[in-house]
Amino acid sequence: MRTIAVCTQKGGVGKTTTVANLAAAWGSRGRHVLAVDFDPQFALTRRFGIDPSDRLTIADVLESQLTRDRAAIPIRKAIVRDAAPGVDVIPAHRRLSDIEITLVQAVKRETFLRRALRGEMGNYDVVLIDCPPNLGLLTVNALSAADEAIVPIDMKSVDALAGAEELIATVEELEEDGPKVTALLRNRVEGTVHRRREVYRAINDELRELQLPIAATQIPARDDFEKSAILHEPLVTWRPDHIGSEAFRSLADELDGIAA
Repeated sequence: MRTIAVCTQKGGVGKTTTVANLAAAWGSRGRHVLAVDFDPQFALTRRFGIDPSDRLTIADVLESQLTRDRAAIPIRKAIVRDAAPGVDVIPAHRRLSDIEITLVQAVKRETFLRRALRGEMGNYDVVLIDCPPNLGLLTVNALSAADEAIVPIDMKSVDALAGAEELIATVEELEEDGPKVTALLRNRVEGTVHRRREVYRAINDELRELQLPIAATQIPARDDFEKSAILHEPLVTWRPDHIGSEAFRSLADELDGIAA
């Protein structure tokens, strides 16, 4: 069983797209995948067409852990089964922002998600965690719960690299309590090898200097990723023959090879 946090400090780099489509790619191959939305913006929850307003979410689970006058809600009660073939989802809610503030005063504040997941993780082949786009306590909880981290890099934006570098520094500070960086994932890649922009080449050169694994698979920039989000369905399930879907299946294969 693998637990992978998908995280970076900068928003809009394809973090949620990576979680949703990688989960769908593994699910379509017969894996049992749990996708955990741990972002107060709950984009992953919406990506699977789930309304968090009328069901239990990870926010309810954490609130029950923090409130001593009632029994903790087991995380299995928050799981949405079969949100996509082979994929279960734990939805998020915007109340996670308030919970993050409360966590500051808690004992072992970085371990709440890990403890909540403990009883369910063995039921899945892969657990994927969609982190907030910052380095607050929610992200630290996600990193502490994970064995591995994937860091998406927006190859159109030099700012995305700075966010990744700060995230990687946080992973290193966690030491034995943190995950290993399995892959830096080049996302929103435009053009052919010979016709890519200067910003791509500059980021690519700097990525190599980080001396961390860089996924060979690159995720292309395609508007259909946004269209699939509007339709509340991962591209991998909406249009399985799309070049973006093929890229995520290739990424799933590459990550399987890393684990082998």
